[in-house]
Amino acid sequence: MKSFTKFISLSLGLTLGLLLIPYSKIKAQPNNDIKVVKDLPAQSKVYFSIDEGKTISGTDTATAKWDIALQRTAFSVNSGSSGKGTTTAQLLKKVSFDNVTVAPADGYNEDSVQAKAVPPGSGQGWYLYDMTNHTVNPAPGHIIIVKTASGKYAKLEILNYYKNGDGEAGYYTFRYAFISKAN
Repeated sequence: MKSFTKFISLSLGLTLGLLLIPYSKIKAQPNNDIKVVKDLPAQSKVYFSIDEGKTISGTDTATAKWDIALQRTAFSVNSGSSGKGTTTAQLLKKVSFDNVTVAPADGYNEDSVQAKAVPPGSGQGWYLYDMTNHTVNPAPGHIIIVKTASGKYAKLEILNYYKNGDGEAGYYTFRYAFISKAN
């Protein structure tokens, strides 16, 4: 009986202690689940909502409902010259997907006529072009950080550009996960 009373007393004390923590000190943790999109066809422009985890089509492509658009090797964000949204992004180099645990506090860009948030071109953006076998391969250590229109941050890594890993070009396989922003 003493151990039961001691257990209740300890439980009540811990509960009251937690209730006394100011709400502002409790931070919601982001969902760190990694999502994988496999063989997303991008021979023609395809629009994708990171927040919703799905493609966007029809009249919704003229809204802020999508975050990124892919067409062949081109990568666009829904802002500036590419769309009506407020999505921004930046490319990190020489990092691993697993080691990116928080989004940078600044450095985000929207697409413009002069420059894309994720630069195009072999070695400049997300891919490397191999002239010996004429293939497009994800650049190792190139991770895209996207700030969605809803204000969430996601890290995104393109894993493959070919259907089923070695078939027809223009089929994106990528993974992404939501992360918190650095203070």
